[in-house]
Amino acid sequence: MKQLLLSAIFATSSIISSIAQQTNNIVIFTQEPKPFYAIVNGIKQNAEPETNVKITGLTNPSVSMKIVFADGRTPDINKNTWFENMGKEATFRIVNTKKGYKLRYFGETDIASSVVNNDQAVIVYQTVEPTPNVTLSVPAEQTTVVTEQVVTTTTTGGQTTVSNPTATENINVGLNVGGLGVNMNVNVTETETGSGVASSTSTIGGVSSTTTTTTTTTTTTSSSGVGLGANTNVVVAEPKPVVVYVPNYSGAIGCPIPVQSVESIKSAIKSESFADDKVQIAKQALKNRCVTVSQVREILDLFDFEDNKLEIAKYAYDRTYDKDNYYLVNQDFNFSSTKEELNKYVMSR
Repeated sequence: MKQLLLSAIFATSSIISSIAQQTNNIVIFTQEPKPFYAIVNGIKQNAEPETNVKITGLTNPSVSMKIVFADGRTPDINKNTWFENMGKEATFRIVNTKKGYKLRYFGETDIASSVVNNDQAVIVYQTVEPTPNVTLSVPAEQTTVVTEQVVTTTTTGGQTTVSNPTATENINVGLNVGGLGVNMNVNVTETETGSGVASSTSTIGGVSSTTTTTTTTTTTTSSSGVGLGANTNVVVAEPKPVVVYVPNYSGAIGCPIPVQSVESIKSAIKSESFADDKVQIAKQALKNRCVTVSQVREILDLFDFEDNKLEIAKYAYDRTYDKDNYYLVNQDFNFSSTKEELNKYVMSR
C-alpha cells in the first residue's frame, strides 16, 4: 500500500513538472506607484489595475505585450518577446526614461525556482477579458406612509356627536440603479415624520358641524439585503500586506524580491584564482537575481582591484532592490575618480 502511495505521488509530481515545462510565465512590475493593465496577445489579463503582475500558463513562445496605465494620461507601452525555451519565467520592469516610460527586460529564471511576491497579482493566462469587480453604493429604499385622520363634531339641539374614521395610504418607493434591478430586505435606519392640520365649521338649519383633518406623513429608510440582477460582484477591498525587505527603506525599487543570502555567490567567486574569472562568475550569478545594497557590498569586498569593483558595481545596479541606497557603495572605492564614474553611470540609468 505504501509503495502504491509513493508511486502515485511521484506520478503526480511528474505530471505537474511536465506541465510547467510546457508553459512560460511573464512578470511585469513598476518601480513607481503607477498601476497598470497588462494586455497579453490582445487580451486584458488583470481586471483591476496593479503594480506587479505575474501571468502564468503561456503556451506560445511568442508573446505580445501592451501596458495601459490606469491614470489614462501616460502613453501605452508595446513590446514583443520570444522564449527560446519553455518552462521559463521572464521578468520585465517598467522604467521612466527621458523618452517616457519603457518596458525593459529584467531577467529570466526557471519556473521551478520562481517565487511569488506578497504584493504580486498572479493570473493564469486569460483567453477572455475578465470582468472587473464593481463596488456599488446603493441608495437606501424609502417607504412613505400617509395617514389622514378626519374628526367630525356635530351639534344638534345641544347634543354633540364626535366621529373619527381614519384613512391610511401606503406608498412604497422602488429603485433602479444604473439599469440594475435592486431588491432589498427592510431594516429601518432613519424615520422622518411630518404633520398638518386643517379645520372647517359649517351651520345648516341650526345644526353646527366642525370637521378637523390631520395628515401625518412618515418616511422610513432601509438599506440592507441588496440583490443585484446582473453579473456584478460587490466587494470590500482589503489592504494588501506590506513586505519590508530592507528595514526603514521607502525609496525606488529596482527589482521585485531580493535573495535572502549571497553566500553561495561569494563561495563561487572565492573559488576562482584570477580577477577576470571572478568578475565573470559574479556577473553570471547576478544575471537573474535581485540583491540589496548591503549584499552588493559583500560581493565587492571580494575584489582587490578598483576597476573590477567598478565593473561589478555598474552591473549590479539594475539588479538592486533598494536603489536609493546605492550611494553607500561609494564607501567601497578608494579613488574619487572611480566614485565619480559610478555616480555618472547611476544618474544615466
